[in-house]
Amino acid sequence: MNRIVVLFFAVITLSSCTSKFQKILKSKDTDMKIQMAETYFKMKKYSHSQQLFESVINFVKGTPRYEELYMMYANSYFLDKDYDNAENIFKTFVEYFPNSPKREEVEYLRAYTYFLRSPKPELDQTLTNRCMQLMQAFIDAHPGTQRSKDALEVLDVCRTKLEKKDE
Repeated sequence: MNRIVVLFFAVITLSSCTSKFQKILKSKDTDMKIQMAETYFKMKKYSHSQQLFESVINFVKGTPRYEELYMMYANSYFLDKDYDNAENIFKTFVEYFPNSPKREEVEYLRAYTYFLRSPKPELDQTLTNRCMQLMQAFIDAHPGTQRSKDALEVLDVCRTKLEKKDE
C-alpha cells in the first residue's frame, strides 16, 4: 500500500513543471531521489534519471542496491544514446563489480557502444578498430554464449566496413 502511495505522488510530481524536478534534485532526501530516478528511468526520461543517479550514486556505495542502481545509471546513458558516457560508465561498472552476474552484458554493451559510434567507411576507423578489439576480447571471455554470436556478427560488419575503407 505504501508503495502505491509513493508511486501516486511520483506520478503527480512528474506531471508537474520542471521546477518540481529541480526541487527533487536539490533535495537532501537520498531515498526519494533514488525512487524518482527509478521512476524517471521507467518513464524513459533518461536525462532526469541520469542527473538524479549522479547526485546519489556516491551515497549508495557499499549498500546492497549499489550494483543495481549503477547498472540503471549506465543504461540510462546507453538508452539515451549518449554512447560516450555509457561506455565510460560500463567500463567503470566492470572495475567496481568484477564478479557481477551482469558482467557479460556490460562487457558486450561497452563494446557495442563503439560499434554504434563507428563512422561511415570513408572516415577515420579508430572506433571501429576499438570495437573489434573489445568484441574479440568479449568472445574470448564468453565463448558459446548468445552474445558472443552477436559479437561475431558485429565483427563481420566491422570487417566489411574496413574493407570498404581500403578500396
